[in-house]
Amino acid sequence: MDKNHPPSILEKILVRIIPVRDREPLLGDFEEVYARLAQNRGRFVALMIYVGYSLKLWMKNVHEGIKWKLQLFPHHLKTSWNHLMRYKGYSFINMAGLATGLACCILMMLFVRHELSFDRFHANGDSLYRLILNTKTDNTELMDARTPTALGTTLKMSFPGVQDVCRFQGEFKYSMKVGDRDIFDANIATADPSFFALFSFPFISGDPHTAMEDPYSAVITESVARKYFGDENPMGKTLKMHHKEDYIVTGVIEDIPDNSHIQFEIIIPIANMASYHHIDFTDWTEMFFYTYVFLSPGVPVRETGENLDRLLAERTGKSNVSLFLQPLKHIHLRSDFQSDHDNHARGSLSTLSIFTTAAFGILLLACINFMNLSTARSTGRAREVGLRKVIGASRADIIRQYLQESVILCFISLLAALVLVYTILPVFNNLAGKQLTLINLLDPVLMPILLGVVLFTGLLSGSYPAFFLSAFIPSRVLRGGFVSGRRGQSALRKYLVVIQFMLTIFLVMGTLAVDRQLKYIRNKNLGLDTEQILLTLLRARNYDSFKNDLLSDPRVLSVTVSLPPTNYPRGISEVTWEGKHPDHEVMFYPLTVDADYLKTFRMKMAEGRFFSPEITSDRTEAVILNQTAVGIMGLESPVGKQFIMESRTSPYASPRRIYTIIGIIEDFHQSSLHQVIEPMFFKMDGERYPYTCIRISPTNLAGTLQFIKTTWESHVELFPFTYQCLDERLNESYASDRRTESILSLFTILALFTACLGLLGLA
Repeated sequence: MDKNHPPSILEKILVRIIPVRDREPLLGDFEEVYARLAQNRGRFVALMIYVGYSLKLWMKNVHEGIKWKLQLFPHHLKTSWNHLMRYKGYSFINMAGLATGLACCILMMLFVRHELSFDRFHANGDSLYRLILNTKTDNTELMDARTPTALGTTLKMSFPGVQDVCRFQGEFKYSMKVGDRDIFDANIATADPSFFALFSFPFISGDPHTAMEDPYSAVITESVARKYFGDENPMGKTLKMHHKEDYIVTGVIEDIPDNSHIQFEIIIPIANMASYHHIDFTDWTEMFFYTYVFLSPGVPVRETGENLDRLLAERTGKSNVSLFLQPLKHIHLRSDFQSDHDNHARGSLSTLSIFTTAAFGILLLACINFMNLSTARSTGRAREVGLRKVIGASRADIIRQYLQESVILCFISLLAALVLVYTILPVFNNLAGKQLTLINLLDPVLMPILLGVVLFTGLLSGSYPAFFLSAFIPSRVLRGGFVSGRRGQSALRKYLVVIQFMLTIFLVMGTLAVDRQLKYIRNKNLGLDTEQILLTLLRARNYDSFKNDLLSDPRVLSVTVSLPPTNYPRGISEVTWEGKHPDHEVMFYPLTVDADYLKTFRMKMAEGRFFSPEITSDRTEAVILNQTAVGIMGLESPVGKQFIMESRTSPYASPRRIYTIIGIIEDFHQSSLHQVIEPMFFKMDGERYPYTCIRISPTNLAGTLQFIKTTWESHVELFPFTYQCLDERLNESYASDRRTESILSLFTILALFTACLGLLGLA
């Protein structure tokens, strides 16, 4: 360096960071060049030349180091393989544990990927939203996926940012005639003509833009076309609904994928719903359809929601109702609403999180097993480490050796895990209600994640043994002396075993908690008796004659027409009573029943009397409350008091009516135990609902069913006799709880197996 110029800060830094061995070959030439350039004020240029040459030397050293390591890789690979084959018991225990953990992760990856894929295939999915109605009162907050019927026709005209709107309702079971065949099991939906403009269901035949323009058009799925028309072209064929209206097939689409919350086999325009279900498309009190909106790019969602709230308050005159826009991709996992019946295979984000945590917990158990067994065998490998260090191996070389050994074992375990998943996947599908296959692992998202998980597992499980074993001191090991750290690593193994069984006990406790919950559900007194009750989804047109014919057989104990338990009643809030505070607003739930409702479900009256067919005024002037409603109203002696209903939020809107409370029924669970008992009132008007509930004797069930079927066929022409046991239908409300218990039980068994493998290895 130029002695006449003191070194700069940059020069000092460069001199420190550039190795001496790389500087020395150039030192003489560089000093001469530097001095000459420095005189011409070229110190910076000289420094850059020096740095450039030094970097060249550094890159050369790196390249030679990588080349040397690549030459050593086959040797390390062979050594690792020989070690695994030499200690087969140790390798098998580790591999079995890792394979179990990886199998759980693979199952969860398949499950999570399927759950997260719901409704992601629509081209406009990021701009599609479903409207949710939120009603707040003093006693509850009701979230309803249905919205006022008139809202759909108003949105597009009132909001420029709303590009398109579609109302949808599914799962109808209309009678249908195809040629000479009567069809009763088709899943029929109805929607606005804009349905296929919003949702990307691929067409095989027909034009998605015009397929539903005609009020009497129908779009069918590929399976329905093959089932009803065979090899014939279904386009232009006729479907006769209710043996009256003719619908022309104008489109055939691919079968609806299972990861769509919207499911149907046939879809028709909503134009004829006014005659089928007495719908008034201008009524803002009706709640019948699900409404989807397609927002233009750049439209703010929050601002749109606020504008919708103002529109709803203006049209309904209510200040306690609001709308929010639920993104299409959130519908499957984030729809814990009271009224969302057409949401196919509705999932739960919390359940998904529990399963994922359990799966990775089991993988962590397997990693702990590997660490424990490796450190427990440290004495046996100490001499190997000592000899390697004596002949020149660095600590980094030994760490790489053991990490490589762990990664190799993990990839071998992956093969075993795939075999295990292939074996238990049918059982898992049955428990989870899915149709997952191993081919889904080839998904471009899942495959890199799986390989990353395997690599990370290998590095994690081998990290502690690698760093621990590489720290052995050769002189002490080769003399047969005490291996440093034995006491510490023994204590660590104990801690890891404790963590193992803490995780396992956590899974066991979770499974037992869900099992206790299900036992509580099975043994809980619901306040009514649902056993030996048959539920038909239709009501005979001449109901009184049909009912009398059924009761003529002593095996039929009782018959009623009403909304049965497990169906969530629709709420109203415009009710008042004597002594009600003007600002007190609560949500009441109406239920229309007939005079045999109490007898059929074997409920009890707490006070007063039930409806009587002999008292004419009961049909128009009487009302019955449940105990929860009385408690909210704060009435000590409600029987004989007035109960006023202003209007009803349902397709059967009615004017202001004044009723007299004639009785109080004991509380019972109308819906599942997941819902609290709501305040309810009962009116005598069983013809509102098409459900017929028949209580039968437990003796000679086959003969009783045959008698009911014969009686049904003599009164109902268009529909065959189909029924469902009411207690089975009630149990469907807890299907997700049973799936959770079953999957957690499976994971708990695998966790216990993994933990016990670790103890076996240590023993």
